[in-house]
Amino acid sequence: MSQATPQHRAIADYLTDAFGGEIKVMGQSYHDGLSVNVLVSSGAPEGDYLSCSTIGLSDRELVLDDEPMGFGVELCGALYADEMPFVEMLADIAHEVQTGEWSIGLGTILPDVVQAYFPGSTMQHLMLVHPFFWDEDFGVLEQEGGKTVWLQIIPISGSEFELVEAEGLDALEEKLEASGADVFDLLRAPVV
Repeated sequence: MSQATPQHRAIADYLTDAFGGEIKVMGQSYHDGLSVNVLVSSGAPEGDYLSCSTIGLSDRELVLDDEPMGFGVELCGALYADEMPFVEMLADIAHEVQTGEWSIGLGTILPDVVQAYFPGSTMQHLMLVHPFFWDEDFGVLEQEGGKTVWLQIIPISGSEFELVEAEGLDALEEKLEASGADVFDLLRAPVV
């Protein structure tokens, strides 16, 4: 993903408009020759959040249960976090997807990811949801090279993961919303 294609530039422009703030793109290279780019926005859309998104993961069409979905996926997130571990976490997840080690889709939970990058966090896992933090129109970009859809990462605790396994994703989303939990805070108390 290191070569900036016109599609990657369009994604970066889309993200710059959506995120605002101070923007930069950081690259992460891997021993297998693959690389991942992550756009970082600090201070926007408000406060001390970092907003980040992969650029180029969507070069590969999303396939679920051997069915091509007709679009590619980028990962995004907003956290109160240090920049480097956040960028490394998103890049490493994207790399795992690129190599076929992980499959992602709406509602996917990536187990035991958070602690490796944010030791001491009360959260352990990442849940993938429709983006909700930015403008309500954020999350789908159609361009000549294809369609790109974003999934937002939400850190969740072990007990929250167990709730999803027992009662489904909607049950956790309802509890998070009802409690007013700040899902961008890696030190928040679990809602269950």
